[in-house]
Amino acid sequence: MGTFYNNAVCDIYIGKSAGTKLIQDIRNAKKNVKIVSPYLSPYLIKELIFLHSKGIDINLITTDEIEDFYGTEKNINKLIVQHRYVDEEAKAARDSLINFSGTLLFSMIGLILVLFSLIYFLKVWSLAYGFIIVALLFLVRDFIVRQIKTKKIYHYTYKQLFPFKVYISPNSNGMSFNRTFIHSKIYVIDDEIAYMGSLNFTAKGVKENHETRIRTTDPNAVSKTVEEVNHLFFNSNLVERDIQFWGSQLYDEPIN
Repeated sequence: MGTFYNNAVCDIYIGKSAGTKLIQDIRNAKKNVKIVSPYLSPYLIKELIFLHSKGIDINLITTDEIEDFYGTEKNINKLIVQHRYVDEEAKAARDSLINFSGTLLFSMIGLILVLFSLIYFLKVWSLAYGFIIVALLFLVRDFIVRQIKTKKIYHYTYKQLFPFKVYISPNSNGMSFNRTFIHSKIYVIDDEIAYMGSLNFTAKGVKENHETRIRTTDPNAVSKTVEEVNHLFFNSNLVERDIQFWGSQLYDEPIN
C-alpha cells in the first residue's frame, strides 16, 4: 500500500542539474533535513556533516549500495564515531609485565657485564656457564614481551554521528532477508519543502544526469511525505547493516 496525495501544488523540473535548487534549499535549512536515497557520494556526505555541525537535525535513509563505502574517499566513516574504552585491570596487568620485562633486561645486562669482567680479568673460565642463566632469562623475557604484545586492553564501540539507516539491499549476494529495495529519492527540508523524483543524493544525480524532480511546499503534501519518511525510518521492519560491524571494518582497532 502506498501513500497518495492528489491535487498538490508543485514545481516540476526535467533535465540536467536537477539538484541545483535542492542543494540550495538543503544548505538553507534552519531546523532539519530528511533524506531517502539508495545511493550516496562523498561530496554530498560532506554536506550532511557540515549541516550537522551547524546544529541541523539530520535523518538519512540509504542502502548498502553506498558508493562511498567502498571508494577511496571514505566520508562514511565520518558518520560512524569510534569510542575506545580501556580495561583498567588488563592495563594494570600489562604495566606489571612491562616493569618485570624491564627488570629482566637490566638483570641480563648486569649479569653479562659481570660475567665478562670476571672471565676477562680473573680468567675463571668456568663462569662461562653463567651464560646459561642469561639464556634462560632471555627466554623468560621473550615470553613476557610476547604476552605484552598480545595483551588486549582496549575495546571499541561505535555510534552514529546523526541518525541514519542503512538497509541491506536484496542484491547483497543473497545475504539479505529484505525483499524490498529502498529505491525512492525523497528530500524534506524543515518539514516545509519536499522533493521527489529520480535524482539520487550523488554528485552525478545532482549535477550531471538527466533527472526528473518535483518540488512542493504544499503543506498537506509535505506532511504526507514526512509521514512516509518517518514510517520508513522507524517502522519499515527492514534489516539494517550493523553499525558495530561496519565500524570495525572502517577503523583500526589496536588492542593495546
